[in-house]
Amino acid sequence: MSQRRFCKWEVSRSLSELIVIVLLLILSLSGARALASDLTSDIETLIAQSGIDPKATVAVYVVDAQTSEVLVNRHGEKPMIPASNNKLLTTAAGLSLLGPEHRFVTKLYTDGPLTTPTLPGNLYVVGGGDPTISGRFEPNKRDVTAPLRRWADTLTSLGITRIRGRILADDTLFDDQYFHPTWYPGERGEWYEAEISALAFNDNCVDLLWSAEKRMPGDLADVTLNPPTRYVRLHNHVRVVAKGRSAERWYLRKAGSNDIVATGTLTVGTTKEDSASVNDGALYFATVFHEVLTSAGITVEGKPKHVRPTPAEQRRYKRVLIAERESPPLREIVKVINLVSQNFYADCLLKYLGRTKLGEGSFDAGCRVVMDFCRKQQLYHEGHRMVDGSGLADRNRVTPRQLVEVIRFMDQGPYRTYWRESLPIGGERGSLKSRFQETTETRTRARFIMGKTGLIDEVRSLSGIVRTDSGRERYYSIIVNGFRRDGQRVIQLIDRIAVALTRD
Repeated sequence: MSQRRFCKWEVSRSLSELIVIVLLLILSLSGARALASDLTSDIETLIAQSGIDPKATVAVYVVDAQTSEVLVNRHGEKPMIPASNNKLLTTAAGLSLLGPEHRFVTKLYTDGPLTTPTLPGNLYVVGGGDPTISGRFEPNKRDVTAPLRRWADTLTSLGITRIRGRILADDTLFDDQYFHPTWYPGERGEWYEAEISALAFNDNCVDLLWSAEKRMPGDLADVTLNPPTRYVRLHNHVRVVAKGRSAERWYLRKAGSNDIVATGTLTVGTTKEDSASVNDGALYFATVFHEVLTSAGITVEGKPKHVRPTPAEQRRYKRVLIAERESPPLREIVKVINLVSQNFYADCLLKYLGRTKLGEGSFDAGCRVVMDFCRKQQLYHEGHRMVDGSGLADRNRVTPRQLVEVIRFMDQGPYRTYWRESLPIGGERGSLKSRFQETTETRTRARFIMGKTGLIDEVRSLSGIVRTDSGRERYYSIIVNGFRRDGQRVIQLIDRIAVALTRD
């Protein structure tokens, strides 16, 4: 073959290969567009058939995890109220800025000489923003005072049997805005509106163990407080009802009060465990610690006191460190935030971010840190507004697209494993454990759906990662705002959309 003929043959072959590649790309793009069109059409059909309030806004944004191609964009760039999907922003910033091994430290001092058997001064507890001082990470989760008993054991091992002073509780790492002004005040007694303080005990809640095992319909239900503290006064109006009747309880508490009014019902022959929030988490900590020391045979002569010393006063204190308590690593705390949607943990993390990055342990400073993080990582979208870390406030705004981009950022970053471990999975764990139970197909596909749930008045949301039949993954966000009825139907719609996203 001559050189000239060879060159012509090579050019012809190269041109043919190029044409094939272009045709394959066209076919691929056409297939992708067809897939996106089919998904969008399926979702529109589901919405039309759902029977939800026609005034509701249903926003859906979905991308292919591998190619980043947008598969669905229905109001995807509209700022929406995210409810607890806000926690995705808080935990993404927390893991990224603090690292998964970060631990919160609470310290126990005395402000006098460390003498035995009597301490002449006070015990001084300094809060480090740790939300985990409870039974949650203990072998027995109901053993809520276990962390405090370990401190009592330390004092006993030092030979201390009496404290002349009192227990002083310092929570100045955070500000004194314990309750966000946009949260609904009528529900401040519920666990999900617990006060946010730098020194806290048992999620700033008291647990209530209810029993109707020895009662008849119409009787008052039996209740036991855990811990059995004098710090709260419970007014029990919970009645036993017959089997088959709905049973639910509510907790009312006025601002500044620890009088908790319990109302509602409990089914005959059953037991339930609830939690109700308390006022002044730092004083709650000090009071229960006082009670624990008394039970351990250590006398504390003075009454517990909540203190907020100024920086100048803190510098003047001469304190001797007795003990300190480290929290579990942040990667475990993030699991609690996202798996069970723990508002208290989320807003403690938010305020801690504000304190460590801006020197101000407040809701506002924490939100500025998270929003700055989003800007620096090119995750910020126009209309993003953040006022708390938990999503309990209805003034938060975020687009479904921004949530998807945050999910993608974390899932493709160094903390992917910890991020995924924190997300609920349909039918298996967290707040999705009881979802997707309608049919055999939904129960089968549930395990392919990973996502963070959200629920406040007129808001339902779900954002996360789905896997399709072929093993491809998709990042998604579904947010519904503005409905005035049938919240359960909205959840059913969201679940059906999520199931549809698992199909190829």
